[in-house]
Amino acid sequence: MTLQIPTIDISPGLTNSQVVLQVQQACEDWGFFQIVGHNLNTQNRQQLFESMQQFFDQSLEKKQRISRTADNFWGFYDRELTKNVRDWKEIYDIDANLKNHTLPVTNMPVPWPETPEHFKPLILNWQAQCESLSLQLLSCISLALGQPQDSLSNSFGVEHTSFLRLNFYPLCPTEKNSDAIDAPNVLGINPHTDAGALTLLVQDDVPALQVLHNNHWSTVLPEANAVIVNIGDMVQVWSNDRFRAPVHRVLASSDKQRFSAPYFFNPSYSSMISPLLNKDDLPKYKPFSWSEFRHGRAAGDYADQGQEIQIDWFRT
Repeated sequence: MTLQIPTIDISPGLTNSQVVLQVQQACEDWGFFQIVGHNLNTQNRQQLFESMQQFFDQSLEKKQRISRTADNFWGFYDRELTKNVRDWKEIYDIDANLKNHTLPVTNMPVPWPETPEHFKPLILNWQAQCESLSLQLLSCISLALGQPQDSLSNSFGVEHTSFLRLNFYPLCPTEKNSDAIDAPNVLGINPHTDAGALTLLVQDDVPALQVLHNNHWSTVLPEANAVIVNIGDMVQVWSNDRFRAPVHRVLASSDKQRFSAPYFFNPSYSSMISPLLNKDDLPKYKPFSWSEFRHGRAAGDYADQGQEIQIDWFRT
């Protein structure tokens, strides 16, 4: 089953009342939508995918020289878990807090590859564009919740913990694609919700992303030059369950390789997360620390360290 998620033209501006209404409806009904009329540079996007392919085409031995570790989130990894199940993919995670890249010393330095050339400035430029667009979307979501547009910005600031992930899905000879609720034997990414606030996804033209909608898995058809947006667990909490973070997965394929680049827009570690309540609302979540939640999710992704942390643990 294929799915045409809402497509929203944001060229009038993300505080435009009609755009806010469309985003509100998309968040209530889907948790996923595509945006056009955005300001992400098409040429930069093409260069990003060309560089991704050059990087992942290298030998496994060369990529593993810049592998992530238990103490450093950033780098190459090919054994990631989602809800304690191994994914069929390779990733390269990069700190997207631009301030951190200007520091002479950092606790978690990004291990930049030698190949391709000009990789670092290309990535930093792309991250800056994604950060700007994410902040505008955050203001739009605040308005969609009936709150002032700056209601959520204090949870981010210059200390936000966002990151860019480069995904490579190699050919998988044992994939079993299915629309059934029970997951296929092998998946590019197993069913999950995103931990943070917003995810901006750009991908190639290979359809593989699926969202669980009305109890069926449906494949999202990407539009040319559009950006796929989905809300994460933190928006679900802030909205007090009005906007639900969508369960999604990525199919593996025996026919086509696939590349994608999600930008995960995440709060600062100092942020305490709790619902934004309108009059007479009762909170459905207890306040909790984003730092605690993020580190718990990262530990579960990297190694099989008990049950992966979920926001349901913090329900009242």
